[in-house]
Amino acid sequence: MVSHRWTPELLAVTHFLTLGFLAMSMLGAMMQLMPVLMGMVIPRPVLFSNLIHLPLVLGIISIGLAWLLQINQLFMVAVVLLGFGFTAFIIVMAQYLFRSKNTHVTRSMMLLALLALLFTVGLGLFLAMNYSWQIYPLARLLTNLHLSLGLLGWVFLLVMSVAYQVIPMFQITDEYPALHQRWMGWVVFICLIGLSQNYIWPQVWLLEELKTLSSILLAGCLLIFAISTIRLLQKRRRQLPDVTMRFWQVAMSSLILVTLSWIIPTLMNWDSPILLLGVLMIHGFAMTAINGMMYKIIPFIIWLHLSTHNKKLRDKGTREAQLKVPHMRKIISETAGFWQFRCHLSSLILLVMATIWPLWFYYPAALMFAVAQFFLLFNLLKAVRFYNIKIAEFSVIAQTTS
Repeated sequence: MVSHRWTPELLAVTHFLTLGFLAMSMLGAMMQLMPVLMGMVIPRPVLFSNLIHLPLVLGIISIGLAWLLQINQLFMVAVVLLGFGFTAFIIVMAQYLFRSKNTHVTRSMMLLALLALLFTVGLGLFLAMNYSWQIYPLARLLTNLHLSLGLLGWVFLLVMSVAYQVIPMFQITDEYPALHQRWMGWVVFICLIGLSQNYIWPQVWLLEELKTLSSILLAGCLLIFAISTIRLLQKRRRQLPDVTMRFWQVAMSSLILVTLSWIIPTLMNWDSPILLLGVLMIHGFAMTAINGMMYKIIPFIIWLHLSTHNKKLRDKGTREAQLKVPHMRKIISETAGFWQFRCHLSSLILLVMATIWPLWFYYPAALMFAVAQFFLLFNLLKAVRFYNIKIAEFSVIAQTTS
């Protein structure tokens, strides 16, 4: 499976992670955070969520099975389902972001991330159709562009835009420097455009200079963001142990390592360690950051919804019938979060070692990775169960007081 980057099994696993875990989490986070951060309410959000969620789930399963089972017709099924789901999401989110009166930098960063997602999805659908019809030669350079726009455009820009809000909010830190917030996203996006020219017209010699300049600037942006985030976390005013902070620290450390592992070989004209870059970027940076944010965003959303129900009871004058809404740290316990963090970190270390010595570390890494993801699922399901129990109690109270 890990003999080279083009094995069907590795392609399937990569898309299960990037679409099934990263994209699902990021789309859900945007839909939940935009009303909070942007002051925008999407009409009929449950209906809209279902219209997006079901095609994406079926499309992700289809494209993974298409590689694993080598059934070319499933690629076209995936193209239709994923194309519909992502296109509908991008159109609706972009429309509301353009109409938002919020002037925070997160708004423009989210728009850039959506634009990168649009290009990523378009290239992905184009490449998937070739797997089904095979009417033109498969362009590996377009695959590299698809990967770069997805991980450095869509994933990195959205994680950075959310970090500008959630790290000062939840970790009680200073704000990111104003210059950093204003220009970082634009520089990253422009650098990606510069790199894309090299992928599209690889034979034009002048574009080699543009590629080098864009690579240096992009690496500088990644390092500045990672180092700035680590420094902010070190100076945070909340001293209680926090599992989300540990996830952020590992994510930023991975981002530094992946940047150095990419830019040094690029400047020295060496072959980059592709599998190592994938592990550090997808698992080490993206999955780790999103994993950590889940332990803050999901309890916050649950707490906010339950507090809103209590407010409705207060407005009806039924204060004695209110339910006690626990602190966010009680919805998912810190102990459970730290145990999952240990498993996650262990799986990252083993996966990095498996890229160097696969015969020794591949199976232990895969096993620990599965344990870490199961632990995360268990913690999140407990939070959902807690929420459903409280909602049922609110329903009983509402019937009693009506």
